[in-house]
Amino acid sequence: MKNKFRQFPMLTTAVWIFLAVSIFLADTFIPTGVADGMLYILLVLLGLLAGNRKLLLGGAILGTLLIIAGFLLSPAGGEIWKVLLNRFLSIFTLWMTYFLCQLQNRSQKKLAAAHLHLEERVKDRTIQLNEANRLLQQESAFVQLHKDIAVASNEARNVTETFQYCLQRICKHTGWPVGHLYLVDDNAKSPLVSSTIWHLDDLDQFETFREISEATAFDPGIGLPGRVLVSGKPAWIIDVTQDPNFPRARLSKNLGVKAGFAFPVLIREEVVGVMEFFSEEAAEPKSELLEIMSHIGTLLGRVVERERAEQEDRLSRQQLLNLYHQLEMVREEERTRIAREIHDELAQVLTALKLEISLLQKKLRDQAPALQNNAKTILSLVDQTIPTVKQLIQDLRPPILDDLGLAETISWQGKEFERRTGIRCDLQLNLIEPEIDRARSTTMFRIFQETLNNVARHAQARHVKVNLEDESNLLTLRVQDDGIGIDSKHLNGKSLGILGMRERARVWGGQVDFQTESQKGTTVVVQISRS
Repeated sequence: MKNKFRQFPMLTTAVWIFLAVSIFLADTFIPTGVADGMLYILLVLLGLLAGNRKLLLGGAILGTLLIIAGFLLSPAGGEIWKVLLNRFLSIFTLWMTYFLCQLQNRSQKKLAAAHLHLEERVKDRTIQLNEANRLLQQESAFVQLHKDIAVASNEARNVTETFQYCLQRICKHTGWPVGHLYLVDDNAKSPLVSSTIWHLDDLDQFETFREISEATAFDPGIGLPGRVLVSGKPAWIIDVTQDPNFPRARLSKNLGVKAGFAFPVLIREEVVGVMEFFSEEAAEPKSELLEIMSHIGTLLGRVVERERAEQEDRLSRQQLLNLYHQLEMVREEERTRIAREIHDELAQVLTALKLEISLLQKKLRDQAPALQNNAKTILSLVDQTIPTVKQLIQDLRPPILDDLGLAETISWQGKEFERRTGIRCDLQLNLIEPEIDRARSTTMFRIFQETLNNVARHAQARHVKVNLEDESNLLTLRVQDDGIGIDSKHLNGKSLGILGMRERARVWGGQVDFQTESQKGTTVVVQISRS
């Protein structure tokens, strides 16, 4: 009801007037002893319901005047003092009602003002909370993005896979459909060269932009990538079609992209690449996004740096391996030369010396019998020296390796090992193509020698099985003993013998594996490529 009175002020005024006239007419027809004007309070209450201060005050004033007029115009009745008292009480009640209504109005206004203020505060607080929630969600998304790329950067994957993942992940975070990588090539005419690493939501839609980008290289300061290369900081373009320093926009009327941003891939202060991203609509710069992109660029720089270090390490290892191979070749050649010289010089001298001493001994038998024993002793020493020299020649470079090949040399070495140590050596040699080049034969023979030396010195074995076979262009030597096994600390340590065996095999892309168990022997498996 209250709302209806306030919604229709003209109707309220008409009702107010009607009440005033009706009450006054009733008052003028009822004797003064009966009517007292109390009904005029309705005029004040109607003004309160209507929320109209004029009707409220007008009701109090008009009611007062009509109470007085009713006293004068109403038919006589009752004692005069009672009539006056009733009229006075009516006027008093009327004005008390007015003042109470005024207080009610003020209270309502204060309450309405307080309610409005509260609503404003709630509204402002809601806006603040929504903004805080938006910032929190944005920050959480940034943190998750940074975390995901940090994990990807630390995983054992190559640089291309890492960049591809980051392009996809950043495009998903931003909702932008295009991501691309430029790489720095100091040897190129223009240092910023397009890579083939992309993320495209729609291959057909952005095919023109892709073709133009892959055909375009940038000098420092030119284009979006060039700006980033010079500044070493992220950059943003609101609309590439309106930017004077975006050369690709001049090569096609419809590139399909508008806003773009890019950030550098950094190794400390060095820019090694530039990642760029594009949307289909123009967009204002977002400083928070560019800031997180700076951190991501540093993370990706570590991936590039790690790959560089790995490449340099591989190169260094390869250079060391090549040097080791060359040293081994020089050493084998020197061994061969020394063995040949010993054979050609010392062995011949010893043989001639033996003949001369034999002749001298015959002459001394008749001419100086006392010296015959001395000659006999010298001859015995020469006889003892000749086998030692022969063994030295065999140790330096067994001629059988060059004359008869690897299988015969391993057979000979196994028999010599059995003769020297008393450890039984069973040989099974199955070479499909017995001819193996000299360098590989030497490598396999030297590893076999070192294996037998280790068995003799450490294994405490009684039996050794040797198997040499050739399958699928892979030469395999397996040496198995029944000794005490190899201690794991010794096997995984820095034993020069074991390291030497492995390095010899690695020269030919091969490997040496040890299968050992305490008190159950050791099996050494050597594999190298035949070609």
